[in-house]
Amino acid sequence: MTFHLGFLTHVHGEGVPAGRLYRDLVELFAAAEELGFQSGWVAQHHLQPEHGRLPSPLVLLAAAAERTRRIHVGTAVTVLPLEDPLRLAEDAIVLDALSGGRLELGLGSGTPAADDFAVFGRDVAHRHADYDRNLRVLTEALTGYELSERLWESSLRTRVLTDAATAGRGLLLGVGPADRVQAGLAKAYLDAGPETPRIAAVRGIFPGASRAAAAAELEADVARYRSPHVRAGWAPHEDISLTELLRLMNVQHGTPEDIVESLLADPVFAGPGTHLVAAVQAESSTLGQALARLETIATKIAPELGWRP
Repeated sequence: MTFHLGFLTHVHGEGVPAGRLYRDLVELFAAAEELGFQSGWVAQHHLQPEHGRLPSPLVLLAAAAERTRRIHVGTAVTVLPLEDPLRLAEDAIVLDALSGGRLELGLGSGTPAADDFAVFGRDVAHRHADYDRNLRVLTEALTGYELSERLWESSLRTRVLTDAATAGRGLLLGVGPADRVQAGLAKAYLDAGPETPRIAAVRGIFPGASRAAAAAELEADVARYRSPHVRAGWAPHEDISLTELLRLMNVQHGTPEDIVESLLADPVFAGPGTHLVAAVQAESSTLGQALARLETIATKIAPELGWRP
């Protein structure tokens, strides 16, 4: 199978000075480009001093674009309801020009429990309406620019995905169980008849000596996600096992052979997926661990799936 290979970071780094954290991320992009990765993505998080420490992704991506030449730089995602859509369009257009047309702009509506909406003077209950309104303004502002062909959306709302398909935007799938949630979203997107489908399977990929060893390394970091998954209805109860929680979070872990087997059974990646975006940093991950995971993915996992740098 042929697919586009990317990586994702949520910009964790508890206790790491901000300057060093961001410079290290620029080096992560440079290393990924040398390994043949075709894109690198960052997540936007506001007001997070420990984990998810990047409120202004386009600024960091400008530095990454200057340090690289080929790899595309993207947001997965920019929280659109908290943005001034005209200002976002202007910044994105400048970055796209500076990078030589390498920006991939991913958009989302944020999570319903996010405290940052109140800080920004927004009502989290209105985030979907705010998203829809800001998307209209943003796409109108980008009319005539090539960047408009590199927009992506991440949503659990079927109407948003069918509109995205009709408009030629891509689909980012990272949240929700792949079999019970994401496969249905991908089908709704494809049923809308996009001319050139773009479906990115965003998957945590954490190689280790064995499944058990890789799971043990992740246990402390994923424990915080038990309650949110129960509240979302994806996990049945708080006593869910670590193995099952990792499955529901779409985290591929184990030996390279284990991960290849798991990805080949993934209903989105192995089905309609066109892109694989590998999240390589958990909350406690070091830069060295992330670099090692990128190398393993590029040399031992992705080639076994049919990818070539």
